[in-house]
Amino acid sequence: MHGHIKQQKPMTFNSQQIEAITQSVLRELHARGVVSTAARNTSVDTSTAPVAVLQQKVITEDTLAAAGAAGHSLAIPAGAIITPSGHDYIRRHAVSISSGLPSASATTGSLISVGDCSTAASAAAAVNWNIVVAGCEFEAATEAEKVAASHPVACCGRQPSITACVMNRNTSLRAAVVTQTTDMDLLVSAMNPQVICLDSNGWTFTELRRLFQQMTTASSVTPADWKELTGGVR
Repeated sequence: MHGHIKQQKPMTFNSQQIEAITQSVLRELHARGVVSTAARNTSVDTSTAPVAVLQQKVITEDTLAAAGAAGHSLAIPAGAIITPSGHDYIRRHAVSISSGLPSASATTGSLISVGDCSTAASAAAAVNWNIVVAGCEFEAATEAEKVAASHPVACCGRQPSITACVMNRNTSLRAAVVTQTTDMDLLVSAMNPQVICLDSNGWTFTELRRLFQQMTTASSVTPADWKELTGGVR
């Protein structure tokens, strides 16, 4: 006798399940240090500049909220995936989406991120900064040292003082910890750091974008009164 083979029904998922799967995949990729570099093209209508430019290939509600996209236009990579929660956010907050990114130009700075720095990454992308993921504060310092001589760098993580301390062992570099209450004009006047180190929590997209823009336009010249302590001097 031949048994009957039971046909299995195809699996179906609702929007909540799709969102949960997407978030799980993103967490796993982030844990492995995987970074996707978005392809750039010139398909965006530049007559109305977007309020933000996102590099992420998967756009979620959290991504849009961190970018401050509500009520504004937003440029995303061509072929980017918008999750169900992302679509809901777009509808609720009247977000205008442009597929594709403006034509590439020279990198003006670098963000070195440790852990979840999605808001900082969005702000860095908006001012055309390169984004590098580091596994820890010590690795962030190593990555920052590679590029600090050519353009400004921001290291974002939970222990910014560690990164700044490691970098300041190199007397040719000036690294400073920055918070929302830091007087940037005074800091630039006294020290003019090539690298700033900040905690990933508490900043808004607008604050970070303004901070990165300020670093981009600042000179890299060492202030005349700045003196490095060398040879064990305390």
